[in-house]
Amino acid sequence: MQQDTFCDLYLRLSLDRDGKTAIERQEADCRAWVERNGLTVRKVHMDRGRSGYKAVERKGFDAALAAVTSGVVGTLIVWKLDRLSRRGIGQVGKVLDDIEKAGGRLVSVMDGLDTSNDSARMVVTMLAELARSESADLGTRVGHAKRYLRSEGQWVGGQPPYGLLIDHKTKKLIHDPEHSVYARLIADEALAGAPLVKIARLLNEHEILSPRGGQWNAASIMQLLRSPAFAGLMPEAEAAEPEDGERKYTGRVFPYRNPESLDTVEIGEGIITVGEREQIIRTLESRTFVHAGKRRPKPEGTALLTGLIYCAVPGCGRRMHRVGGSYQCMARRAGNQCIGASALAETVDNYVTAQFLAKLPTLEPDDPLLVAIADRWVHRVDPGTFAKRGALTAEIQDTEARLAELEDARYVRGEFNGVTAVERYNRLSERLRGRIDRLRSDLHRLPMPSVDVSSMLDGLALRRAWADATNEDRRDRLSLAVDRVEVSKGVRGRRIIPEQRIQIRWARGAAVDTAT
Repeated sequence: MQQDTFCDLYLRLSLDRDGKTAIERQEADCRAWVERNGLTVRKVHMDRGRSGYKAVERKGFDAALAAVTSGVVGTLIVWKLDRLSRRGIGQVGKVLDDIEKAGGRLVSVMDGLDTSNDSARMVVTMLAELARSESADLGTRVGHAKRYLRSEGQWVGGQPPYGLLIDHKTKKLIHDPEHSVYARLIADEALAGAPLVKIARLLNEHEILSPRGGQWNAASIMQLLRSPAFAGLMPEAEAAEPEDGERKYTGRVFPYRNPESLDTVEIGEGIITVGEREQIIRTLESRTFVHAGKRRPKPEGTALLTGLIYCAVPGCGRRMHRVGGSYQCMARRAGNQCIGASALAETVDNYVTAQFLAKLPTLEPDDPLLVAIADRWVHRVDPGTFAKRGALTAEIQDTEARLAELEDARYVRGEFNGVTAVERYNRLSERLRGRIDRLRSDLHRLPMPSVDVSSMLDGLALRRAWADATNEDRRDRLSLAVDRVEVSKGVRGRRIIPEQRIQIRWARGAAVDTAT
């Protein structure tokens, strides 16, 4: 892999608050180190508001790692090692191994570490475990602080329910003069027994925006009404600790009870009373199916087209889900302003299946759809290699663009005049061309995963495999060839004609006449 003077910076901050080490300071310190050591910053990768301790997606981290492990840059620079990860040597060790295999190095500016020095790895190991331990201790301290604030009846953080505000002096809930009247309207409708969907439609029809500025739906109404804080009670989120030991929240919220007295704790003014909340919850629970003493769990996506089927009503475009024997627009069911497409699930499934099984065996080797299928399939087989190939390809394109701009500057705009200027142009041009050649060589050396798509081109084998597969397996195969299935609004009482109402958008991205 190439080793040159290019480096990337990786910056991360869990919470960008006053008093914290801002990303801007991290970048300034890293750039100062780069300048002192004669390197050139190619790109800065950032993850704002992303934890280095929890198992969360960090796109900046993934892109930075792909750049150094693919050889786009020779050095990855972080402000401190705990900016890279707080998950201990388990994750940091793998990162170091991947960077070492690529011939690159990791530099931690504030820790004074450079993994090109053999002795640095032992220090990195100790610091990685220290960062993990500090994060665990911090979580414990935060938990104690929250328990104290709850016992004192003070808001512990987060957005209060719709219609309420936080009094910054007392840290208790007070009515929002702008929205509390609408919040009370929601409560009155619920107390009167109105379905949540109808309440959402009422708000949307009068253009009353939700807390996030969009339309209301049944789920957001449900969440508001069930919130203990909506009734002036201190809330507490339910948490579970799976086998990996990492505490995770379930999304369910209950009134907090003082651990000593076991009494609920008030947090200020509520939109509804505690009695009204109990009445509303009884009404909501009466509409929920109960079996064997347990609430019905969230159903799995067992329908064939789950995640692939969408409402084609103009201005909607939301997902459709199978409800009973039909696919229905979820925007309509949630109370959003959509006239709502729906269609018999069996008819749609049979039509899409027939199109899929009939189309694939007719594809030629160079058909764009077959190319797209193979590309998606191979990306699923080896995503790590494709992350590296993507980083190299993007850098080649960027470097070629800089070379083209340099050539335009000389030959079109005439900016390099005189012997000295021409020599400078030649040096810059040679440097860019050399970098492009090295990047292409690195790309060429990377293995190109491959898959055998012949089984999807053999009509008989494809049908046999389809017959033996589960709906989940069938959906995976469909998603290789299909971007989405769109269903338009029909006429009540009129039989569905699939060719008129169902449109399959195949993987090449363009709408295709599904009747052919």
